[in-house]
Amino acid sequence: MTIIQLFFGQDIGGKEALSKHAWNAFLRDAVTPRFPDGFTVFDSYGQWRAPDAKKIGRERSKMIEIAAVDTPEMRKNVEELASLYRARFHQQSVGIVTMPGCGAF
Repeated sequence: MTIIQLFFGQDIGGKEALSKHAWNAFLRDAVTPRFPDGFTVFDSYGQWRAPDAKKIGRERSKMIEIAAVDTPEMRKNVEELASLYRARFHQQSVGIVTMPGCGAF
């Protein structure tokens, strides 16, 4: 299996936090169809620095963790999620960490 962690910043355009309704709609419409076998969502807080900026940004975020068989379709689904989130919520980046894992459900 592969363990995938995705990090989604919640500050939208530097103005306000993503609403609970908008986040739940993203889970329902984008994440669940691509990973119907399940995933875990964590509330988190993080910081990052954009490659072209000197200022460090800090914000509330959400982390989704997925355990799935490593296939080209799974990797495509992960990339689509990141791309959809960036476009829908005007984000520069979505963090993605993948690592090998051993699991059973």
